[in-house]
Amino acid sequence: MKKIKILALIAIVVFVVQNVGEAVQNLVYGEPAPTQSKLYTDSYDSHLKLAVRPTDTCVPGTVHSTVTGTDAPFWATRIEAFGYIEPSASLIAMTFGLVALLLFALYGTYCLIRTIISVTRGDVFTRLNVRRMRFFVYSLMLLGAGYEVWRWLSYVEASQRLVLTGYEVVYEGLQFDWLPYVLLALFTELFAAGVKMKEEQDLTI
Repeated sequence: MKKIKILALIAIVVFVVQNVGEAVQNLVYGEPAPTQSKLYTDSYDSHLKLAVRPTDTCVPGTVHSTVTGTDAPFWATRIEAFGYIEPSASLIAMTFGLVALLLFALYGTYCLIRTIISVTRGDVFTRLNVRRMRFFVYSLMLLGAGYEVWRWLSYVEASQRLVLTGYEVVYEGLQFDWLPYVLLALFTELFAAGVKMKEEQDLTI
């Protein structure tokens, strides 16, 4: 039980440092927030930072090497532009949906803290802890899924409403770190199965 208490304390510290600390840093230094109304932005200002790729009509620029005396072609993979695009109704609705999912994820975080407190008090294999862990894991996964949908909608609007000579806006793929949460969901369900087996053994005895 002592090892469990130590691991629970470490879990709290790691969670605070990685998630709460990162959130505070984002607020201080103006990192991206999923509730922004600007399309595909990486900051709170009016800059639009887009992932792009050259098309057949792209004319590459050249850079000159002072060492070899030769020129080499170059093209952009990301473009930073000034401006603001009025978001569509679907993107606005998705933004409000993200806010709701964020509140749900905050409640899931509260459930995690309650679970850790219960474990430190000796209440480990209980249905209540299973329910709390499920709230925590699946609320974060729902938030991640909502964020990915928001990013995809942003990409669609940027690609349809922006004209970039020689380039096209590209979708950068999934950004949410899914593997740790999928594994956590797996272990949560294994924990739930263990609790169920324990209850069945207690009834048998």
